[in-house]
Amino acid sequence: MKSPDTLLRRAEHAAISKISLTGKVIDLGGDKKSHYQKLFQGDFLLTVLNNDPNCKPDITHDLNKPLPIGDSSYDGALLINVLEHIYDYRPLLRETARILKTGGTIVIVVPFMFPYHPSPGDFHRYTKDTLILEMESLRFSSIKVEALGAGVFSACFLFIDRLMPSFIRFLSQIFIPIVVLLDKSFARTSGVLGKKYKVSDYALGYAVVGRK
Repeated sequence: MKSPDTLLRRAEHAAISKISLTGKVIDLGGDKKSHYQKLFQGDFLLTVLNNDPNCKPDITHDLNKPLPIGDSSYDGALLINVLEHIYDYRPLLRETARILKTGGTIVIVVPFMFPYHPSPGDFHRYTKDTLILEMESLRFSSIKVEALGAGVFSACFLFIDRLMPSFIRFLSQIFIPIVVLLDKSFARTSGVLGKKYKVSDYALGYAVVGRK
């Protein structure tokens, strides 16, 4: 039985479904069975790179090493829930920029308020400030960073929900709209309580889009 989607996964999919890609796109660290690949808009040809043969990649390669791909080879590059698993992640970002054509699109999704999940390791959590500076250092433009599943109630719900057995987690899905409504309501009324509350301060993750 497939596990229910977390609040973060739902937010990731909603963000991805608004992004349009064209031409040749490489999914770095992706899986041929990944559902998110079908959510992008646009007409594009996807290549998957992964070090795990079970993911049925088009290119088998370790992301901790330089990419076996020529300069300016792709119109788009995806790093979906990958960067947190790369200890020395900056070389990978530089390599990703290198293989993108001028005008190419990079799409990054990372968790923020999310439990430890090794694959095989789990090394980083990135703030919005970090993500913007990393993109600017690589000379990406038109940078957009979207907070995913943001809010203190959403964060609490996600951590508690992760503790529950699968059959309870399926039932708990009915509470997600209530949790989201609580976050929106508290954001509107927090000023009355003298609190400076922004839901984005409690982001479950971030989606980043930049143009080379």
